[in-house]
Amino acid sequence: MSSETVKTTEVIISCSDNGQHPLVYINLKSGKGSCHYCGRKFVRVEADKEAKPKAA
Repeated sequence: MSSETVKTTEVIISCSDNGQHPLVYINLKSGKGSCHYCGRKFVRVEADKEAKPKAA
């Protein structure tokens, strides 16, 4: 099982572990969720927190 944590701005995310298991959709309305097939964790973040700062 994967211990990877994926950050996303989406409310609904899909996971198939690159075709290793059936495609599932995970609802992140509560802010976090995980895939019951591969264990990958997903965390929803605000869009501006994901933005990278611009170089001066």
